[in-house]
Amino acid sequence: MAFSEPAEWIVRYFKQLVPVATTILTGAEDLAISMDNGLEHRFAIKRYSSLSQERARDLIVNWQAPSPRTQLLVGVTELAPRTRDLLREHRVSWIEQDTGVCHIVAPGLFIDTQLQERTSVPKAGSPTRLRDRTGLIAEALLTSPHLQPIRLASITKSAGVSSALVSRVFRRLTKSQVLEAHGNGPNRSWSLIDFGGLLELWSKEEREPDSVSGLYVWSRSANALYEKLSELNELGSQWAMAGTSAAYLYAPILTAAPNPIVRLDAAVPVQEVAKLLGGEVVKSGANLQIWQSKGNLALQKVHAWIPEKDTIGYPRTGGPLQIVSRPRSYIESINAAGRAPEVAQALREKMMRERNA
Repeated sequence: MAFSEPAEWIVRYFKQLVPVATTILTGAEDLAISMDNGLEHRFAIKRYSSLSQERARDLIVNWQAPSPRTQLLVGVTELAPRTRDLLREHRVSWIEQDTGVCHIVAPGLFIDTQLQERTSVPKAGSPTRLRDRTGLIAEALLTSPHLQPIRLASITKSAGVSSALVSRVFRRLTKSQVLEAHGNGPNRSWSLIDFGGLLELWSKEEREPDSVSGLYVWSRSANALYEKLSELNELGSQWAMAGTSAAYLYAPILTAAPNPIVRLDAAVPVQEVAKLLGGEVVKSGANLQIWQSKGNLALQKVHAWIPEKDTIGYPRTGGPLQIVSRPRSYIESINAAGRAPEVAQALREKMMRERNA
């Protein structure tokens, strides 16, 4: 039987599992998995080009099996780690086309592995990968007023890139069901229908900083060190709180503040920062990280951080702290070490609540 392409790659992957046998039952959306002990499990396939945490949660809540014996099987390009955890927690099966991650669970059946194509062809780099200047387009979308129609011209202006590049990114995101297009011609607009999906895609594709330097700056507490950073305004150059420290300022869920991270104009020597703050550049034992990248693209949407009086980050002297946007602080911390992903997740949930209010 000739399978449609989406079902075919799923069957092809399963054929690498022994002693599992797979059969398409009715069309491309109904799959049977047979074990060597004679047990057969029936799955209804739901295919997605992308599946964010929020969409996965909606799927779990709204899923209605066509029959008591039918399980849900999600076929998707790739999932973020926390989306995998959510599906695993609710005993939902899935298989990822790009990574080969396969998690199948049913009564008497458990498969948890990573499959490999027998003849894989390296994928060419995508010109619309969300990094550097195309990352600015993602940031512009994620920081745009969510109740207003998205126009190509407004995102072009906000991101400071060419309209041709924005158009290519829009085509990719529309195909991935992250954006939804409305109308045609000069009146065409878009809406961001999967905020979480865009966060996940950007966090996967954006580059790491070109250079990371460690500084040790004496201070009586972490809070005092944050306050001291307002002195960086004296540099007369771009800088901003970034990474987990920025995400923590937006969503302070930890009992103690993490060591601060600062994005700094690439033209400023880190020694100048150390001298200004009364610290030193160190290879170990740092309590302050300085991130620098050519072009300073991550500093385009920096703004002043104005906290409540007597809270962390409230400036004593030197003016307010500068901080990257909330979406950027999320993508800079969700894959970081330690408790950074917890802070990022709390920030994500806060952003989603505000969008749904």
